[in-house]
Amino acid sequence: QAGEADVAAAVVAARTAFEREWRGTTGLERATLMNRLADLLERDSERMARLESIDNGKVIRETRAQMRFVARTIRYFAGYCDKIFGKVVPTDRPSLFDYVTPEPLGVIGIITAWNSPIALLGNKLPAALAAGNCAVVKPSEHASVTTLEFAKLVEEAGFPPGVFNVVTGDARTGQALVAGGGLDKISFTGSGHAGRAIAAAAGRNLTPLVLELGGKSPNIIFADAALEKAVPGALAGI
Repeated sequence: QAGEADVAAAVVAARTAFEREWRGTTGLERATLMNRLADLLERDSERMARLESIDNGKVIRETRAQMRFVARTIRYFAGYCDKIFGKVVPTDRPSLFDYVTPEPLGVIGIITAWNSPIALLGNKLPAALAAGNCAVVKPSEHASVTTLEFAKLVEEAGFPPGVFNVVTGDARTGQALVAGGGLDKISFTGSGHAGRAIAAAAGRNLTPLVLELGGKSPNIIFADAALEKAVPGALAGI
């Protein structure tokens, strides 16, 4: 149960890594590390899939596929690392030189849900790393195991300390992360109830926010349905 001090330490670690090293790391170096991380996730995909299924109950055929797909996603964004270009903007005055250069935001707070912890992390983290950002991740308190194991793979891949940080705990930990300041963007997947609280905290700090909220997959099976088809369909639709 990470408290406010633990969360603050993780944010400081991310900020320090961002300012001192990661934002200045070349695209080629970031890509090399990300591809190495993808290799490690593929190497351990069976172990990670079993851990995920044991932790949250999702069937193994789904967690196996998710681990491999996240490795693929990491590689996809690794390809962007050395292709983030600026542009020259034409003006009405030829004596002026107007240009745009993209820069990383800084520290990204990521909060994931229990149903697909690594798949959801794979939706958020690779693009952030490719652009030169650092991250503090809080997985669901109901399914934190694979995110902690993923952190070990990040370390094994050779990422600088502080680029990727994990804090575990319930909603109090998440609230400390989003309300404590120090984040440059927040990405949350979870319930609408938690999303409202996170949006309010982010608003007070004027922190940019992305919300993917719950209430998914309601099912109604009518009395005249062909049950031999409806039941597998409902199961496949979660």
